[in-house]
Amino acid sequence: MQFSDLMAAGAFVSETPVKKQVTWKHEVDGKEVEHTFDIFVRKQSFGAIEVIYGNETDRSKMSKYIAHSICDEKGKAVIPYDKALQLDPELGTLFVKAVNEVNGLGKADAKN
Repeated sequence: MQFSDLMAAGAFVSETPVKKQVTWKHEVDGKEVEHTFDIFVRKQSFGAIEVIYGNETDRSKMSKYIAHSICDEKGKAVIPYDKALQLDPELGTLFVKAVNEVNGLGKADAKN
C-alpha cells in the first residue's frame, strides 16, 4: 500500500460539510412542540476525534465535539464551545447523533 493508493481510495476526510436533518421535541409551557431543521456537520478526522476526546478534565467532551463539528455549508463553526455547553440536552444529543453518523460512529451509513 502506498500513500497515493490511500489518496485514490478516499482514505482522508473530506472538508465538505454533510447536511443532516434533525427533529427536536421539547416542552414549552407544558405543551410539546417540535422543530425540524437542517444542520451541517463537518466530518472529523481520526486525529481530530482523538484530540476532541482527549484526557482533558476541565472541558465537556460532547460540547467540544459539537463545537468542532456543527458548521454552516461552507464549513465554518456555528456553535461556540461555551454555547454548546448550554444546549438543551435533547438537542445536544441529536447533534451528537448526527455527528456520529457522519463520522461513521452511528448506526446510519456515513456519507462523504
